[in-house]
Amino acid sequence: MILTTLVVFVIVISILVFVHEYGHFLLARRLGVKVEEFGFGFPPRIVGFHRRGTIFSLNWIPFGGFVKLKGETPGTSHDPDSFSAQSKLRRFSILAAGVVMNYLLAMVLLAIGFSIGLPAAQNSDSPNPRIRQVRQQIINIEPNSPAGQVGLTAGDQLVKVNEIPISNSQDLKDYELKHPNEELTLVVRRRDRELTFKLTPILVDGQPLIGVNVLGVGTLRYPFPESIWQGLRATVNVTGQIIKSFGDLLRDLVVAGRVSPDLAGPVGIVVLTGQAYDLGFAYLLQFVALLSLTLAVVNFLPLPALDGGRALFVIIEKIRGRPVDHRIEALVHAVGFYVLIGLVLLVSLRDVNRLGVAQRFIQNLRSLFGS
Repeated sequence: MILTTLVVFVIVISILVFVHEYGHFLLARRLGVKVEEFGFGFPPRIVGFHRRGTIFSLNWIPFGGFVKLKGETPGTSHDPDSFSAQSKLRRFSILAAGVVMNYLLAMVLLAIGFSIGLPAAQNSDSPNPRIRQVRQQIINIEPNSPAGQVGLTAGDQLVKVNEIPISNSQDLKDYELKHPNEELTLVVRRRDRELTFKLTPILVDGQPLIGVNVLGVGTLRYPFPESIWQGLRATVNVTGQIIKSFGDLLRDLVVAGRVSPDLAGPVGIVVLTGQAYDLGFAYLLQFVALLSLTLAVVNFLPLPALDGGRALFVIIEKIRGRPVDHRIEALVHAVGFYVLIGLVLLVSLRDVNRLGVAQRFIQNLRSLFGS
């Protein structure tokens, strides 16, 4: 299971990185800028080969990729085929090309998804008639709750409680209230199997709870021509939600001095990729589109070492009328890169602890070797 998740994750990240970096690569080539290296992952290099003046490399740090352009830092080269010799508009366009490609990828994936059917939440107060095959799905498990302790997972479809069919989330809440101290038998559907779990609710503030959040989820589908428009619309809406989330994250960091527990690093994304894969192709397609949009937004934030940070220096050059000293810019991006790697490692360590990845990894090793 872990191996499958890792393989799917590597495929997903490879697609996203390739599309993003190919945007830089393609526009740079079109504008006559020499691409010195197209790298998957970050150095040190594992292997590389030359083609048409460009080194295509595979590197040891797997989370990301890069395109190295000739004269990438302003002022380091004045050759006609160097990045620094291009106009400000051309340089800004090359830096933004990766983001544009990620947006296009997300829009295409969502358009395809809507044409075949994507998972969507059904509002019980104002149901959408286009959403079909609604089922009651567990979307969250509270830590250390009865549900988490017996092995229920997010994505399980709740079918029955003590032989009583569950048609909406309120059915479960009502049953919990009426049977506060009774052992419950839950029947859930996981992939193509029905599983049975026995658990007893705990009292929290006088209310019996088993620790699950249930939501009605169905399949939303549009005819093909309309699915293109809906894909574009969803891309814009999700982008707004991602930007708002980053605004909330920054507010929490500055005001409260804490990082939201919803923030996931590479380890968390691996786990989420595995969950999306387990739920089915439509969920994975939707998840990859969301990841592509998140990558686009994050990469164009005005932070050092990111495309947005480099674009910011182009804007500063436009305002000042002259470029920032290339040594200062190079130092800013170098420091930003190492700070970014440090943050990724810290969030990953938190993910390992929060998600119990280490414990599950050890359990899988024990099962493999029979000890």
